[in-house]
Formats: sequence, structure tokens, C-alpha cells
Amino acid sequence: MKIPEDIIQQCFDHGLECYPEEACGFISGPEGENPESFSVHPMENIINRLHQEDPENHPRTAKDGYMIDPLEQLKLERQLKECGHQIRVIYHSHPDVGAYFSEKDIEDALWDGRPRYPGILFLVCGVKKGKEDGAILAEFDQQTGGFNSITLC
Repeated sequence: MKIPEDIIQQCFDHGLECYPEEACGFISGPEGENPESFSVHPMENIINRLHQEDPENHPRTAKDGYMIDPLEQLKLERQLKECGHQIRVIYHSHPDVGAYFSEKDIEDALWDGRPRYPGILFLVCGVKKGKEDGAILAEFDQQTGGFNSITLC
């Protein structure tokens, strides 16, 4: 799937806005290849709140992790469905560590070895010292059972 540069830029902008913490959100669009209809939906990273409430079960903070509120995700999915769109990409930023699909990203993207969100891609935008630092797009590979990443910039 080709993601337009202005859509990637909006994800970078969200990452820069949240720096030095991780930003997260979704890119939506219609089914099929119609990148002109893509939209970015920045979401709140609730991981700090979860960490504060239960640090044992949520050891990460927004400096090195993200969590999207499942209820907010459900609301968005319902709104998108009404206009014939769906979530196409989950994005997040990596402050000061570069753009790569980490072991934690892989763990969160899978459920019992299978994609938690079949057909959805993952965009990771690197942000280093408050500046853009590359981006990758990761996609689940049915053949290998792993993720393939391509460098976008």
C-alpha cells in the first residue's frame, strides 16, 4: 500500500508534538487502493495513566511505549464504518531510537502467533531530538509468520 507523503507527514507532526513521548494513532481509508481518501486520526497515548495505576502490569511509560484506549478505537471504527472507511494503518513514533518494528511492537501486533489486526499495516516514525528520523512500514507476512518492513524515508 502506498501512503501519501502528506499523510506520513501528519504522523511525523504528531510524533514531534508528543516528543519526547511516543505518539500513536490510526490512518483510515476505504478498502482497496485509494490513498487520496486516507485520513490521520491522532489518538491519546494512555500508557502513562496505566503505568501510574498499575506499574507492575504496565511497566512502560510513554517514553518507550504506547497504548490506545480501546473504547476510543471502537468509537472511531464505528464512525469510519458509517462512511465506508476502515482503519488501514496503526502508527506510532519512536523517540530517539530510530524507526524500526521492535520486539514489543511485534508482540503487541500478534495474538497467539497470528495478526491481532489482520490486513492492517504498522507505520513507525522515528523522532530524534525533536526532528524527523526516518519511517518504516511493517506488514505481516503469512508465509513466514513474521513482519516485513520497508523503509519509507
